[in-house]
Amino acid sequence: MITINEAQTRIQKSIPPLRTETLPLGRSLGYILAEDIRAGVDLPTADNSAMDGFILRSRDTASASAVRPVRLRIRGAIKAGDRGPRLLAKGEAYRIMTGAFIPRGGDTVLIKENAVIEKGKLVIAAPLKPGSHIRRRGEELRKGSKILKMGGAIHPGIVGILASVGRDRIKVFTKPRVSVIATGSELVEPGRRLRRGQIYNSNAWMIWAALQSMGVTPVAVMTARDQLSVLKTAVKKALGKSDLVIIMGGVSVGDYDFVKDVLGGFGVRQIFWKVKQKPGKPLYFGKQGRALVFGLPGNPASVFTCFYEYVFGAIRQMSGFRRPYLRRENVMLQTPIRGDAKRSLLLKAKMSTRFRKRTIAPLGFQASHMISSLRDTDSFIVIPPGRKTVARGKKATADLLPYAVEVES
Repeated sequence: MITINEAQTRIQKSIPPLRTETLPLGRSLGYILAEDIRAGVDLPTADNSAMDGFILRSRDTASASAVRPVRLRIRGAIKAGDRGPRLLAKGEAYRIMTGAFIPRGGDTVLIKENAVIEKGKLVIAAPLKPGSHIRRRGEELRKGSKILKMGGAIHPGIVGILASVGRDRIKVFTKPRVSVIATGSELVEPGRRLRRGQIYNSNAWMIWAALQSMGVTPVAVMTARDQLSVLKTAVKKALGKSDLVIIMGGVSVGDYDFVKDVLGGFGVRQIFWKVKQKPGKPLYFGKQGRALVFGLPGNPASVFTCFYEYVFGAIRQMSGFRRPYLRRENVMLQTPIRGDAKRSLLLKAKMSTRFRKRTIAPLGFQASHMISSLRDTDSFIVIPPGRKTVARGKKATADLLPYAVEVES
């Protein structure tokens, strides 16, 4: 058996070279940039008004005073999106709306709240400084300047930036095609009536949801009975269309645990089997060409834990993420935890914040066949091998799940 760190290292070294594709802007959310992005235009694209008010020439107000105010003829209005007049002549002013382009000659905006209008003319009782309330062309970004670096994740703010500089197609790292196989003759889909000896197929739905939350829609989700021919058919189909295959169940040493033999028959090279951890000891990882194969133990807590500790990171690394694995922190324990003599413990846990200090506590129902504690799980407490007890108030390693927020009802 190998350690958790050794297993993750072997997986990282097995990731094939990344592939890229070009997507429409509307489909790029959640992907990783595979190119540097340069501004295609200046931002702002032209001088424009920062306020609603009046655009005028400041030099026309140089002699203005309360005793002898300057009166400017209001020629019309300029709205955002209007081409507007090309030139602002001497003695003229235009009403102008926020975002509207500044005509040539105009160099200051008198805000609406300070404007005095008499008989259709704008009355100015003091000189105005040039440049007031005007956004200058290119003051934020210059055309051709680098604004985004390759390797950055595309989130809603990035989509806005890309759109603002006119990009409609984006080069990104391709997300892997993933297939999911749940094994077991006892599995029944939710909604159907259970017969004696049957259970609902929670694992497939749980991993389907985990993949969807990563922006990955599985190319296939299959259920295979504990029958060699059925499993072979499912594995052959998955390997033929996938970059990564997740098989749940059938990787231990039971009489019907065929997965390792079937994978070997299809040329999958085993990279490791069994990790010094609890739950999820019989974890399998192999590779066929570019395709990665994970065999997860069938109990739901093992499936959930192994997915987020190993498969999650592999998918993110294949998608171009530079820090693919779960974020790790040292957090203060709310309760003492006794270690296991031979294996690392991966305990489902919940974090809390009190008096600005983050603490963490293991949840109940930790057995590998138990699923109800996943309702509140937002992290795993990682306790290294050894019988030593980690005392309450001491810090322990915590792996934070991607949705690590307090669950409130």
